[in-house]
Amino acid sequence: MTERVDGRRTDTRERIRATALAMFTAQGYERTSLAEVADRLAITRPAVYHHFRSKEAVLTSSYGRLLPELAELTQSLQPAPAPWPRRREALDRFAALIRGEHGALLVCARVNEHALAGLPAAAELLHHLDALTAALGPGADIDGRMLARLALSTLVMAETRGAQLGGTAEQRAAAALTLARDLLNRK
Repeated sequence: MTERVDGRRTDTRERIRATALAMFTAQGYERTSLAEVADRLAITRPAVYHHFRSKEAVLTSSYGRLLPELAELTQSLQPAPAPWPRRREALDRFAALIRGEHGALLVCARVNEHALAGLPAAAELLHHLDALTAALGPGADIDGRMLARLALSTLVMAETRGAQLGGTAEQRAAAALTLARDLLNRK
């Protein structure tokens, strides 16, 4: 689909994507329909289906924008194990992805991990996150992989558990990044 000169097509597509991700996160992927997304946006259902034929299509288009960045991030850590300064930079870049345009998608994927497990698009995201985890760890052993998984989960948790953790979004992100760095710099 091409963008119209006035930007309406792209704007509607982005609004649908953002609203759907927010609803998938708040009420669950399985409990959200594209019809509800249309109602929330006060647009017609055919307008939503014009841009996305299914809920999975919303995720697939969103993942399509994130996966290259995750692949680049993982590649920056090769050959593994990367020295601490490169791993720290990669961790900082992942934290920036969460705070940036891909945050809603990463949080949605974490909150709906079980519901998305059978979707091909989600499987590809998990593959990329597993590769990043393996490359990010301070070692290839189970301890290193667990520390890397905990570090990445800590960054996502700061976004998914805001009300329970307290503080501002900036405070939670800073605390999570400090903890994630500490986890990865243990060895």
